[in-house]
Amino acid sequence: MNEGGFLWGTATERAEPQVNVLVADDDDAMRQTTVKLLEATLTNAAVRGFPSAQGVLDALTDETPVDCIVSDYEMPEMSGLELLEAVRESEPDVPFIIYTGHGNEDVASDAISAGVTDYVRKSVTGGHQILANRIESAVARRRAEVERELQALAMSTVEEGIAVIDSEGRFVEVNRAYAETYGYDRDELVGESWERVNPPEENERMHLQILPALEEEGTWHGESVGLRKDGSTFVKSKSLTKLQTDGFVCAVRDVTEQRNAENALREQNERLREFARLVSHDLRNPLNVAEGYLSIVEESVGEGLEDDVERIRNAHDRMRRLIDDMLRLAREGRLVDNPQPVALTAVVETAALTVGLGNEGSYVVEADLPAVLADEERLNALFENLFGNAIEHAGPDPTVRIGSLTDDYGDCGFYVEDDGPGVPQSRHVKVFESGFTTNRSGTGFGLAIVKRIANAHGWTVSIRDGRDGGARFEFRGVDVVDDVGETDETEADETEADETGADETETDAVADGGDGTDESA
Repeated sequence: MNEGGFLWGTATERAEPQVNVLVADDDDAMRQTTVKLLEATLTNAAVRGFPSAQGVLDALTDETPVDCIVSDYEMPEMSGLELLEAVRESEPDVPFIIYTGHGNEDVASDAISAGVTDYVRKSVTGGHQILANRIESAVARRRAEVERELQALAMSTVEEGIAVIDSEGRFVEVNRAYAETYGYDRDELVGESWERVNPPEENERMHLQILPALEEEGTWHGESVGLRKDGSTFVKSKSLTKLQTDGFVCAVRDVTEQRNAENALREQNERLREFARLVSHDLRNPLNVAEGYLSIVEESVGEGLEDDVERIRNAHDRMRRLIDDMLRLAREGRLVDNPQPVALTAVVETAALTVGLGNEGSYVVEADLPAVLADEERLNALFENLFGNAIEHAGPDPTVRIGSLTDDYGDCGFYVEDDGPGVPQSRHVKVFESGFTTNRSGTGFGLAIVKRIANAHGWTVSIRDGRDGGARFEFRGVDVVDDVGETDETEADETEADETGADETETDAVADGGDGTDESA
C-alpha cells in the first residue's frame, strides 16, 4: 500500500458537525435571551447558558466538544478576561468572544490585548444577529485551520510514523518511522493489535473516548501516551482518520522533548515573575526595616545582650542570602549542578534550631537517616520550610518525624511527617502552588519553595497520610551516599547534646497552636 496516499480519498464523508456554544452571563434574563436567539439564528447549533464563569469551566470537562465560548465582561467572582485566561490553560484554540453591554474603547482594548477572538457590544437591535455572525465566522475559521493542519499532516506522512489498522484493530501496514517510534521492527507489529503500543490506561481511553469520537467525526487529533517495547512511556502527538473499511489510519510523533522544553520554559518564566515580585518588595522591604531598627538597638544595648544582637544580625544575614539564592534560582532556572555529600541528620538539626523547633513539642530522627548528594544551603531551606509548615499548621505540641525511604535497591530518599490534621487529598497538588495558603498571615510560598528545591535536585516530592494521620512529605529519586564524616557527625551530635541537654533523637519543638490543615504558610 502506498503510504503517501493513506489519508486521501479514504475518509468517510460526513455532515457538518453541530456547533456547540457556551454562554456565561450573570444576568438571568439576558443569558436566557442570548441562548434562545442564538439557537434560532445559528444553523445546527446547541447553546448552553451558565450564570457564572465556573459553570463554563465545568462544562469544558464534559466529553462534548466546545466550538465557541461567549462571555460577559463583568461578572462576580471571575470576569470575562479571567475566564479567558482559565480557558486557555486547557483549550488554547477554542474561539472566545466577549459580549458585553458595558463596553468602551478601553474595555475593547483590554479584551483584544488579552487575546479574545472577537468583541461584540450588546444591543437592543441587532446585537444577537451580529454575535451569531461572529460565532459562525470564528468557528468556520477554526475548522478550516484544523482541516489545513490535517492536510499538512497527510502531506508529511512519509516523514512521520504512519500505520493502517483494520476493522479488527490489527496493524495491516506500518512504516519504518512508526515502528521505530515504539522500538520495534516493522514485522513485529504487523498483524498485532494496536493495544500493544499503549499502556492499559491509554487503551481504556481509546475505547471510551477516542474511538467513539473518531466514529462520529471521522478524524481525531490530540496527545496521548505511547508504550515502547522496553516498557518505557512517552508523550505522542496522534492523528486518526477513519477509513471506509471501518479501519483507520494513525499518524504519530514523539513530542516528549518538545513538551518537556515547553514546560521547563513555562516554569522558569513563572518562577521569575513570582520570586522577582516577592523578593523586590514582600521580602526585601521588611528585612531592610528590621535591619534599620537593629542598628538603632545596637547603639543603646546593655551589657550582656551583645551576643543576642549578634545572633539577630546573623539571622538577618542568612535571610538575605536565602533571598538572593531564591531570586537567582527564579531568574536563571539553574539546577543543582555540583551536589556534595550532606548528612541529613546534621541538616535536620540545623534547620530545627533555625526555625525554633527545639523549644516545645518534639522531632524524631530515625537512626538510619542517610547522607545524600545535595546543595547543603538549599537543603537547609527545604527542611526549614517543612518544619515551619508543621509549626504553623500541625496544631499544639506537634511531633515531626524524619526518616529514610527504601525500595528494592536500598535507600532511595527520605520523608518528613507530622502528627497534625493532615492535608485533604483534594489539595495534595494545590498546596505546592505558589501563593496558596489557608493562613491569612502566610505568604503561601513555603511548600512551593520545597517543591522547587526538590526539582532543582532532580527529586520528586509527594504528599501522603502520615502514620499518625498527619501530613507526610516523601522525597524520592535522591542520590544516597554512605561515607560522609561519620566520626565528625557523631562528635557534633554529642557536643550539641552536651550544650542543650536534649535527647539525641527527640527535641522540643515550637507549636503556635491551631487546628488548621497542614499547608503552605
